[in-house]
Amino acid sequence: MDLEHFKLVLKLARFRFLLPGILIYSLGALLAIIDGAKADPLKFLLGYGIFGTAHLSVSFSNDYFDRKADIIAKQTPFSGGSGVLVQHPELSRFAVKFAIALIAVSIAVAVLFDSIYAYGPFFLGLVVLGALLGWFYTAPPIKLAYRGLGEISTVIATGLIMPAMGYFVMAGGIDISMVALSFPLMCYALFFIISVELPDVDVDRLAGKRNLLTHNGRKAGIALSIAATLAATILFIILASLGTLKPVDMWLFVLFSFVPLAAAILSLRMSPLEGWSILRQLKLNFSALMIILTAAVIYLATLA
Repeated sequence: MDLEHFKLVLKLARFRFLLPGILIYSLGALLAIIDGAKADPLKFLLGYGIFGTAHLSVSFSNDYFDRKADIIAKQTPFSGGSGVLVQHPELSRFAVKFAIALIAVSIAVAVLFDSIYAYGPFFLGLVVLGALLGWFYTAPPIKLAYRGLGEISTVIATGLIMPAMGYFVMAGGIDISMVALSFPLMCYALFFIISVELPDVDVDRLAGKRNLLTHNGRKAGIALSIAATLAATILFIILASLGTLKPVDMWLFVLFSFVPLAAAILSLRMSPLEGWSILRQLKLNFSALMIILTAAVIYLATLA
């Protein structure tokens, strides 16, 4: 592979999408340490080796299985695919084979991890479930994003499996605190996938994708994004009032949650017909999520 093809592979990878994944995984891991798990850097890194390779595979598999739809899509930093396979179809076979190879590496590292720490079949099942959700998001025969199940799979994978992997890796199991934190995180996962779908509504309709926005339109998506972020704030208030995650001060999470909530509310001024307005809102939503996740990780790191 020459230098030019290597640069295209890096573009295919879309590493920007790994950043929220790293933060969510770290949230789970830090919460486990706060709950009493040993701070073991080797466990953390091996665990991310399992999670990160599977997460990275999604960029390659989605670009491969969406390559026909991406011909008519407008590529943005966060939607419409990378555009690499549209311009360079000769890389298509490499993309799908590399996606499979990354999943194989993820499972192989998980088996190695389990042989060392003996976490058992539930841990391996969690790894396989996460990999399958990523693969079948666009891959046939299931094609979750084409059957009205894309949002549900994203909510489960991003809001539940990602932090659960971090927690499980460090603690060897799942505790009630991890389950409690997953509910607002699932709300933010819904906010994320709606934001990514905003620019692609017309293209997704032409490609035959069935999702909340192709069925109900952008205005309904805006309303749902506000509802999702508001629900996350309310859930944080409930957790703070109950003291469920002590010694974590959930009132700080309530404060952090006003960032994505404000971003979602600002979408009311977005023109659903103007591309520049939609893209600006998408960037704002993604930035808001990065801010709350980064703030949460920094705060938990001070307690761990």
